[in-house]
Amino acid sequence: MNKQNIRYSFNDDWTYQGNPVTLPHDAMLGADRNKNNPSGSAGAFFAGGIYTYEKTFECPEEWLHKNVVLQFEGVYRKTKVYVNEQEAGGCLNGYFPFFVDLKPFLKPGKNILKLTADNSEQPNSRWYSGGGIYRQVWLWVCDEDGIGPETIRITTLSCNPPTVHIDAPEGAEIGILDHENVIGNGNEITLPDAKLWSDETPYLYTCRAKKNGDIWEENFGIRRITWSAEGLSVNGKNTLLRGGCIHHDNSILGAASWKEAEWRRVRILKEAG
Repeated sequence: MNKQNIRYSFNDDWTYQGNPVTLPHDAMLGADRNKNNPSGSAGAFFAGGIYTYEKTFECPEEWLHKNVVLQFEGVYRKTKVYVNEQEAGGCLNGYFPFFVDLKPFLKPGKNILKLTADNSEQPNSRWYSGGGIYRQVWLWVCDEDGIGPETIRITTLSCNPPTVHIDAPEGAEIGILDHENVIGNGNEITLPDAKLWSDETPYLYTCRAKKNGDIWEENFGIRRITWSAEGLSVNGKNTLLRGGCIHHDNSILGAASWKEAEWRRVRILKEAG
């Protein structure tokens, strides 16, 4: 949870191949489908292609003195991102979330964002991959010397006694909270009375980092996971996990990741044990 930096949803007012779309969006689902397409049965016989998205947005003057970063949760695949016709970043892999620093390319007023995803080389997957910007996009506006996205990392060092280590930007003040009660401060903290996280008792604490007016919060559980020939252990307890081979698409909805569909997937798995 971020209380000072601003995270904007960046999913509205895009165009795909010139047509208006709202993200997430599966571009492959709208492609031609033919039994002779090289994607084959694994790709549901859809054609691949190069997908082009564009979005126009306004940049206030104050953003020029901040860090402005785009976060893509998932784009399939071989992505390139352009800002005002300059290449700003991208990602080859279709399943990695990635960030693009917009600051060097921004200008006051209207800015044009363009993204291309190349899914033309078929077949490239053993299952239906979908294509294009199939997960959400976020815009982060952060102070230059504050706390940016994914700069806080919490690691369990020990469960007996419960001890955690926090990596954070230099100069950040760190506190651990149980609900709203501060129970520890510092980058390495032992919490003798802490409750351990497990699949049956998913107890969470909050790490709060402060720097130059920025306040950033991350929820976490204290747990130790190990595995060996004897199986998987959580906090020293042998734990049997049951699951299935679940791909990232949502059946006839395609590869676009909708909140309701993802929640339904998790609910059904939990109900199955």
